[in-house]
Amino acid sequence: MPSPSRAESFPAVVAELGELALTGLPVGELFSRACDLLCAALDMEYSKVLHLPGGTGPLVLVAGTGWRDDVQIGLATVPRRRESQAGFTVETDATVVVEDFTREHRFVAPELLQSHDVISGMSATIGDVDRPYGVLGVHTRRPRAYTNQEAEFVRHVASILGGAVRNDRARVDLALRALAQERQLRFPAALAASAQALLASSGEDRLEQALEALKTATDATYIFVERNIQDPDFGLCSQTVVEVERAGKPPASSSDPYWDFVPWSQMPISRSHLERGEPFLIIPSQLTGPEYELYAADPYPIKSELDIPIFVDGEWAGLVGFADTASVREWSDEEMSMLGTVGRMIGAFWEREAAQRRLEELSHHKDRFVATVSHELRTPLTSVLGFVDLLRDGEINEADREEILGLVGDEATDLVNLVEDLLTMARAGQASFHVAKVPVDLQAQLRQVVEAMEDLQSNSLEIGGVAGRAAGDPARVRQVFRNLITNAVRYGGPTIMVALSQQEERWVQVTVSDDGEGISEADRERVFDPYERAHHDPGMTDSVGLGLAVSRTLARRMGGDLTYAYRDGVSRFTLRLPAWPENASGPGSTYPGSAT
Repeated sequence: MPSPSRAESFPAVVAELGELALTGLPVGELFSRACDLLCAALDMEYSKVLHLPGGTGPLVLVAGTGWRDDVQIGLATVPRRRESQAGFTVETDATVVVEDFTREHRFVAPELLQSHDVISGMSATIGDVDRPYGVLGVHTRRPRAYTNQEAEFVRHVASILGGAVRNDRARVDLALRALAQERQLRFPAALAASAQALLASSGEDRLEQALEALKTATDATYIFVERNIQDPDFGLCSQTVVEVERAGKPPASSSDPYWDFVPWSQMPISRSHLERGEPFLIIPSQLTGPEYELYAADPYPIKSELDIPIFVDGEWAGLVGFADTASVREWSDEEMSMLGTVGRMIGAFWEREAAQRRLEELSHHKDRFVATVSHELRTPLTSVLGFVDLLRDGEINEADREEILGLVGDEATDLVNLVEDLLTMARAGQASFHVAKVPVDLQAQLRQVVEAMEDLQSNSLEIGGVAGRAAGDPARVRQVFRNLITNAVRYGGPTIMVALSQQEERWVQVTVSDDGEGISEADRERVFDPYERAHHDPGMTDSVGLGLAVSRTLARRMGGDLTYAYRDGVSRFTLRLPAWPENASGPGSTYPGSAT
């Protein structure tokens, strides 16, 4: 039996702890007070509260009395395994009593007890067995027999602490639900403000203003937008576009360039979710591989991050992220849905910006096109009118008259060719635009084009090679040949070569090459866009910039293609067309046309 004085104190201890729990004393202070009262009431040297965080990890010492100074609250641990007293205790509802560890066979004393020469004690589970918070224990350095009354006393104290933990959890859950409800009320207003910012007609900081409107609603430490770019060295990468930080939330991550440019190869898991259109919650401590290393090296580490994908025209274009440096943030389905709306709004904003840029470029092209076409039409017409005035003058001789008529014919031919390119480009997108598919003798069509071009005097033109018949439209093939040779004459070097060849049995091709300076790598595809030119020599008459665009369009309409390459100081435009079925390509002829 316990001494009457000790047993009489038990109800008073239980009453005091119950009152403290009811008044809402923080559980940490309640644990400490319970440890002090247990040691005093039971006349024992040590008491402790161990917390079981969850999973398979050890129990953590969160409160205690009597332990040495080197035993740190919050850091000292006890194994959870069933072979320890604490691990055994969390699996039972009853108070576990140990009268003498030297005769104990159910479990062994952990290092914490052995290092303090503990011989006996009692322990009980705090909370429910199916959801235990941890263990309450009281210990002494001497062997001791315990009564049922003492064991029940420890159990009552553990029950009070369990109730306090449940109440504390309930208060936290209630506060979180209230916060979530408050956020949900703030979200619609934040979304409306974001939409208003993105829909503004002007202002370079519209995207930043949209993120500012979301700061209070989301409670994120900082919000950022990243856009995908293609880097020649690293492939697909993520580049920060804008970032805003909540006031009073250190550190100032926006001053850190760590995340400004990151290859997606370092974030494979994130990428796999985002490119499928799925939001992804990043908890750095749970990552593995390169993503774990990337976040672990962050000079301003975060606890969690929610990334929402952004799509533009059906293609994954980037993300909007919500980072928290204080805690692992949980997001409700409703919040994720609303933030998905933010991603869609930013995607629409980028689409609108791209459309605006295209309109501005189109307007610029239109103005340049009108000016250039006016010049291209006016120049030959002026020449024709001047020649007509000369012809009206009866004082010129017959030789001069013939030369003038030839010049008038050349200028008229240039006008006809220009109008033909304009009409082709205008009609190419129409369903009624017709391209024939008949056998075409490429040598014959090329010879006809070259013989009709009398402006090759300053160039050396060589034609060689053989090719079978192509499937195409003879008039359109001549139009392509004329544009390619004219382009070489205008912008290429002094030597122009045209080579015909057969590619297996399915294709025939014609390559027009010259030894000019070539087209820069950045412009090698752009020259095939309508009204674009790669050469802008101030001393050279500007051209409409339709020839190559028309030629590629016609080549593709005939089932082939037109490409450009620059190798070893030589520019090569290659026209590839389908070979005419059952085409037997016999010996060809070489056209040695060259003029100086």
